[in-house]
Amino acid sequence: MTLLETPAAPPVERLAAIAPGLAEAAERYGTPVYVTDVDVLHQHAAGVEAAFPDGWQLNYSLKANPLPAVVAELAGRGWGANVVSAGEWQAAADAGVPNDRITFEGIGKTDRELRAVVRAGAEGRPLCWLALESAAEAAALAEQWRTHGDRDAPVDVLVRLNPRVRPETQRVFAVGAESSKFGMYAEEIRELLDSGLLDDGMRLRGVHVHVGSQLTDVTAWSAGARAGVELARELAATHPHVDTVDLGGGFPAGAPDGPAPADFATAFLDGLDVDLPARVALEPGRHLVSAAGWLVASVLHVRARGDGQQVVLDAGMTELIRPALYGARHEIHPVRVAAADPVPTAVEGPVCESSDTLGVHRLPPLSRGDLVAVEHAGAYGSALSSRYNGRPAAPEVFLDGGTSPRLVRP
Repeated sequence: MTLLETPAAPPVERLAAIAPGLAEAAERYGTPVYVTDVDVLHQHAAGVEAAFPDGWQLNYSLKANPLPAVVAELAGRGWGANVVSAGEWQAAADAGVPNDRITFEGIGKTDRELRAVVRAGAEGRPLCWLALESAAEAAALAEQWRTHGDRDAPVDVLVRLNPRVRPETQRVFAVGAESSKFGMYAEEIRELLDSGLLDDGMRLRGVHVHVGSQLTDVTAWSAGARAGVELARELAATHPHVDTVDLGGGFPAGAPDGPAPADFATAFLDGLDVDLPARVALEPGRHLVSAAGWLVASVLHVRARGDGQQVVLDAGMTELIRPALYGARHEIHPVRVAAADPVPTAVEGPVCESSDTLGVHRLPPLSRGDLVAVEHAGAYGSALSSRYNGRPAAPEVFLDGGTSPRLVRP
């Protein structure tokens, strides 16, 4: 078994191996600094590939982390790119991903973005497909095609299905629930096709369905996936180009007892009594990059509080907003601190907001200048960062095998 076939170790176990690299990154580039452990990135990608082997179209979801260097690593393995904005489309292009391996989805496509999709097709550089969220979006795309399109270059589209399932995750991640703003019910899709809107510059290729993120069970994902396959089969009876179903992502990160990609594959495929379309796609994001990413920070203040300590770091909600946004917990570890008994430690960020806190952790006594590493910062860390309080963007660094850290974005 090679390194890239070996299951990734939990971050706390991996930390001992990469701590020198984290410390070197901090010394060379300052803190806060994002560090991507490239070996772990590849290990997680290999796990998905093993669960969904040849025949599955694998697209990395850039919204988790649009860093072109990350996209390029996955593209080198044969992955495509899934984007939800013109900015992510550009990031994928910067990473060397051609348009025919880029899929465009997302709830908020603007007229300018739809026009760019149409023009790319007219210029002979069509995207792999665009997923339609509503009849209104289909009408907007048709208008752009009538004005800017080429009669011989229709836009390949999927229709996004809301499967009305109950995803086993937090409410904020449950995009396949009935009340979700994402996608259309099956009956709405049928009405859209009956309306003839797709006749103007669109070629229906299939169905997109994504039920949610950080799923703790496989049941809703499997039900949503099967609903997508069944709807695609129905549509293929009247639309000759339908050959695709995109099952989204949702595989969890940071839950050692949670389901693995292979569990999702088994739950979906076991007992499936219809043939799969010619193209079956996935678009994981968080699962690939979360555990590969670390946020390294320096201690600024230390105060005695109760039977423990309170520390203020030079990294907080501007670099990792998830704890402040919806109470996410990211474990924190010392990088270079003398061995000592850990004490309850309230870890706070530097931003002038009381909500800028990373929670209470058990850490050894700390001093100004000590380094700590925040785990699972590879997904929705730098992607959700902000310049609030006038704070500059943190540099981004790769750790690749036994090599020294290398800067991939200043």
